[in-house]
Amino acid sequence: MSVSRHEQVINLRKAGLTYAAIGRRLTLTRERARQIAKGVTKAKKNPARDPLDGVLTTAQVAEFLNVHVNTVRRWSDRGILVTYRIGPRGDRRFRQRDIDNFIVRT
Repeated sequence: MSVSRHEQVINLRKAGLTYAAIGRRLTLTRERARQIAKGVTKAKKNPARDPLDGVLTTAQVAEFLNVHVNTVRRWSDRGILVTYRIGPRGDRRFRQRDIDNFIVRT
């Protein structure tokens, strides 16, 4: 019969091993051994609440609107298209609903 990872960690803790020793024995990090002992599981990504859902790049918007990427950049700079800057480079991202609103307005 197979013993779960949680039970293994608990049994080794009862035997007096540290989380570091348990991690070495079970090929885990010390922190992961502690998490398993405490019953902490990894957070599962909820696809319905993905923060990048409906977010488009400049190239995707250009293809969607059938214009050149420089036109999308120019419209973004002029405030015609709502844009969000992300990352240290300031990459542009566009929400799908903002692009849909833009199409309805024009």
